[in-house]
Amino acid sequence: MIKYTSKITLVVLFSLCSIAMFSQRWKRQRVEYVFSIGASNFLGDLGGRDQIGTDYSPVDIEFKLTRPAGGLGYRYRFLRDFYGKFNLLYGRINGDDALTQEPARHVRNLKFRSPIVELSAQAEWVFIHQKSGHLYRLKGVKGQSWFRFNVYGFVGIGGIWFNPKGPMGGQWIALQPLGTEGQGIIPGTKKYSRITAVIPYGLGINRDLGGRTRYGKWSVTLEIGVRKTFSDYLDDVSGDYFDKEQIRQANGDVAAYFADPSPNGLELGYTMAGQQRGDPTNMDSYIFALVSFQYKITKRRRSLPKF
Repeated sequence: MIKYTSKITLVVLFSLCSIAMFSQRWKRQRVEYVFSIGASNFLGDLGGRDQIGTDYSPVDIEFKLTRPAGGLGYRYRFLRDFYGKFNLLYGRINGDDALTQEPARHVRNLKFRSPIVELSAQAEWVFIHQKSGHLYRLKGVKGQSWFRFNVYGFVGIGGIWFNPKGPMGGQWIALQPLGTEGQGIIPGTKKYSRITAVIPYGLGINRDLGGRTRYGKWSVTLEIGVRKTFSDYLDDVSGDYFDKEQIRQANGDVAAYFADPSPNGLELGYTMAGQQRGDPTNMDSYIFALVSFQYKITKRRRSLPKF
């Protein structure tokens, strides 16, 4: 009994010493450089489920239109559970009415793609910490359960540049200059901006990797985030159809084509001037799913003796 109690005491003392030694280690590992690669997807007016009224919910995601994404970042640890991260990300979003059988959108026959360049800052809060368990296996002593991940939530703010384009004759034509919904033709209106604010939010899971160099160590993160924008024109679609002939007279045949590329929309009564073309009550969104490799810089303690 005395021998067993001594083992328990040894483990408790060892754990307390470890906590005292490592609880402040994060202060010497504040800076991380982030290298990300992953995928992007779009939630907006084009495509979606074979029904109406879903308001850009995740069930509208067209996985066929997932495209590569990637970027760089800088992460700083302000407190033990609180990080700030700055991102420079690039992705591409696509939409295609041919992928839905909802009648009005399928007949509309719109298709687009756009680059997304995002500059953003986000705050991260770690609410589940990785647990490493005891370093040594002691007979009769149960260690902590092993959970090798940190789980965090994040929210931020940023800005993006986008440039929607549509296909014509084997080329992709920039749509914003064409005024496909009568922008610049109607008195008092102007073409939409290709720069808008964005709010990123989501979840991530992080794990330290085993390797360590002289100056730091690596970790890997899986992060999934929605980007809520303040523009409904990432896909060049928002309001109502404008008179196609007026667009032709003002901006030419190419603009008239992209205003209404449907082969039989007028005959079916879907694409007449004044009919709904998009939904201006819901701003566009997009999604980044990223795998990031993070290099954590360790600040060396110069006060230690060199022996």
